Amino acid sequence: MNARPPTFGFRTGRIEAPEADTLPLADRVAAKILRRQAGAAPARIFVTCGAQSLTYAEADRRADKAANVLQRVGIAKGTRVAICLRNCLQYFDLWFGLSRLGAIQIPINTEYKSPQIAHVLKRAPVAAVVVDPEYLDQVLKALEGTAVPPILFVVGASSAIRPVAGRAALRIADYDLEFERASDEPPAGADEVSGADAGVVMNTSGTTGPSKGVVLSHAQQYILGRMIAADMDLRDSDVYYNFFPLFHNTSQAMITIPVLLKGARMVLTERFSASQFWPDVRKHDCTAFYYIGEILRILVKSSVVDDATGTQLRVGWGIGASAADMSEFKRRYGTQMRTGYGSTEANVPVYLPHDSTQLTSCGRVAPGFSLRIANPNGESVKSGEVGEILVRADEPCALMQGYDGDASATLAAWQDLWLHTGDAGRMDEQGNLYFMGRLKDSIRVRGENVSAAEVEQVIGEIQGVLEVAAIAVPCELGGDDLKIVVVLAEGAQVAHQDFIDYAQNLLPRFAVPRYVEIVASLPKTPTNKVQKHVLRASPFTTSTWDRQAQPLRRGNV
Repeated sequence: MNARPPTFGFRTGRIEAPEADTLPLADRVAAKILRRQAGAAPARIFVTCGAQSLTYAEADRRADKAANVLQRVGIAKGTRVAICLRNCLQYFDLWFGLSRLGAIQIPINTEYKSPQIAHVLKRAPVAAVVVDPEYLDQVLKALEGTAVPPILFVVGASSAIRPVAGRAALRIADYDLEFERASDEPPAGADEVSGADAGVVMNTSGTTGPSKGVVLSHAQQYILGRMIAADMDLRDSDVYYNFFPLFHNTSQAMITIPVLLKGARMVLTERFSASQFWPDVRKHDCTAFYYIGEILRILVKSSVVDDATGTQLRVGWGIGASAADMSEFKRRYGTQMRTGYGSTEANVPVYLPHDSTQLTSCGRVAPGFSLRIANPNGESVKSGEVGEILVRADEPCALMQGYDGDASATLAAWQDLWLHTGDAGRMDEQGNLYFMGRLKDSIRVRGENVSAAEVEQVIGEIQGVLEVAAIAVPCELGGDDLKIVVVLAEGAQVAHQDFIDYAQNLLPRFAVPRYVEIVASLPKTPTNKVQKHVLRASPFTTSTWDRQAQPLRRGNV
């Protein structure tokens, strides 16, 4: 009854060269992988969400039903369908159903308001929008003025379906009712979908400004999932704890695809909660999780060894955490911590070797990828010098197809046939990559380049600091000054000058912050990435402390 799932032509425990993967490009599609697992191990639990669980067979059948709902209204290969849902089982139905049809998924961030939704939907015609009632009004506002509006499917509340004044042409349907009526027979044309086809348009996080749509093939998500599964040594017995939103590639390619490939189980929650993390891990016997730097910092600062009593969390994978936080989490809870470097556009081409002692680095380039550090003219820089991270891939479909509806941005990103990531980094003589932050996040103080990431790492080491963001603010003499925006742990008390004193011992003089502001929270995206453009929009507030306005003291320069 609990049969073992099949393998997919690659081994876990290490990242191998692309040619070691025997799965044909045509089959590197999420819905096809689900079908294969459903046939081999139908009774295995695929996902648990709240009080509901789905087996692989049930998830596969529901994907067919969702595909048939959409196919009845004309959705076909290449058609775009937007999804504006919180984490729920229906999201999987729709993702896999669209994948089965070869239609293109357009995830919508549930934090978006009508202007941002309109920005996403205007890039190319969308035939349908599947929406939670909570977000229906924002979607309707976003569609105002649309000549040929898409059909709207409302999930979970038939009472939300109503005529819209002045919009007689707008069709609103009850998704749940249509789903119940739909056939669970495989839809026509499912075999025509290939891994090389565009599968999803993922929106960038919008940490530096308006989001861009990144067109990803089915195979790009598969390749990323394959490498994450291998690096984590994921097993069919693992239970992957997922609190990331399904509209984000982290949740799809870096969590769900690895689970699918290994026939493992996922526990899906709506969002991250520090207070619920260990109780959830204990309740569901979770063995794996994904983190980002901000989340790991919160867990390290807000939990103790006793919180993890009775748990068996064996491995975590993530990006952006400090070496100190990774080491402390591993020491405290016995969890193996994996990391690397990547982006929505560039996949994850770099992984930290499991035996590496260079924990401040992201790791080394994985087989199948090439990477170099370049100056603004595209010339490679010397070892140790900072420049832009450029990426290439040997494996077909490993990188993005382009930016949706933005040919100029796509051409700019692919200068000289290298993907220009917009990230700053340096590489040592041993080939270890060090991430130095976004190029747009660069800070230049008195002619010197300051790494926001390095400043944040140092300030984050101060006892009582929960989170920190370093940003450039205008200097009255021209150029930039450095400001840190700090969130303190509950009950912690750190004086403004304490930050300066600590920084002066560990940072060069030009990298010591001039301004300090202590806040209750930082503005973030739904995936917990700090929105620095929001902080930069209000560089000085009544709470901003200026060290140059304080009485002169030793070291206060």
